[in-house]
Amino acid sequence: MVLIEVTCPICKGTDVSLNGKTKQEVQRYICNDRTCGGKSFLLKYRNKGSQPGIEKQIIDMTSNGSGIRDISRVLGISTDKVMSTLKKQKIS
Repeated sequence: MVLIEVTCPICKGTDVSLNGKTKQEVQRYICNDRTCGGKSFLLKYRNKGSQPGIEKQIIDMTSNGSGIRDISRVLGISTDKVMSTLKKQKIS
């Protein structure tokens, strides 16, 4: 039997439990740490736009002057994901 060490991608904690499966039968996990907020996550995402931290990369690349098509090509995500992330951000 193989034991896989599962850590939360947000808080890096190891207090993780099983949380069902997706429609594609991929195991879903949930973090039990209160600082994390108890969000569920997968070990390997099929969709690169759903990976943790991708929105921060989009915002960082935008602030450095990269265009929408450039960001989608470099990160391997759709231009729709880039646009929806930028629309959610509040400009100050």
